[in-house]
Amino acid sequence: MNILVALDASESSDRAIEFIQQRPWLDKDHFLIISVVEADKADVSMASALTKTSEAFFGDCEKILTKARDSVRAALPRNKVETRILTGPVKDTIIDCARDFAADLIVMGSQGRRGINRFIIGSVAEAVLRGAPCSVQIIRKKE
Repeated sequence: MNILVALDASESSDRAIEFIQQRPWLDKDHFLIISVVEADKADVSMASALTKTSEAFFGDCEKILTKARDSVRAALPRNKVETRILTGPVKDTIIDCARDFAADLIVMGSQGRRGINRFIIGSVAEAVLRGAPCSVQIIRKKE
């Protein structure tokens, strides 16, 4: 089974890693843990001004992914665990990665926004749920 784990710096992402650690998996299950840096049009037009900011984002992603990878490997030492930092629109990039990875399951956190906040901000988890080529497990933060 190929399991794609999409993370950001949220509490719900921490819970997604806990979910992975606590479930019974087969030794042959393969985990790909990703974090997506949203690339927008400003990155191209102001590339030199944003270089330091982009490096900081990538550095943060690398820390998140390294911590997650090490945690999953400690809990599941027989499983293959990889990490990748991807760039692009978050929703589409997660869905495209799931297709390319031939994911059987996507595990990701949800911020749990409701009402007008969800409408204005949008929901990455909901968009992935609707567009994913496989099953999606959405992990909510503790209330």
